Amino acid sequence: MPARVQVNPETRTVLIEWPDGFRRTFPWSRLRAVCPCALCRAEAQQAQEDPLFLRPQPDDTLVDFAYVGNYAVRFFWGDGHSSGLYTWRYLRELDSE
Repeated sequence: MPARVQVNPETRTVLIEWPDGFRRTFPWSRLRAVCPCALCRAEAQQAQEDPLFLRPQPDDTLVDFAYVGNYAVRFFWGDGHSSGLYTWRYLRELDSE
């Protein structure tokens, strides 16, 4: 579990720092784009397979977040989406871009 999670509304970023000092800063748009929920994964897969598929444009405004046990975090987005559970491992391995 990270030592610190800090949301910065000014820069629209989330900073995650692990106890070993490893840090990642993610733009909100990046986190919303890689939502690991089943619906978002299915849409991403369909967009890859069908170049004519138009994916709905999600609202990447981060409204809130909540820890899910000791293994994940749930982000609450401006469009009401909140079903993605971002595990700490997933976030640590994800490129911040």
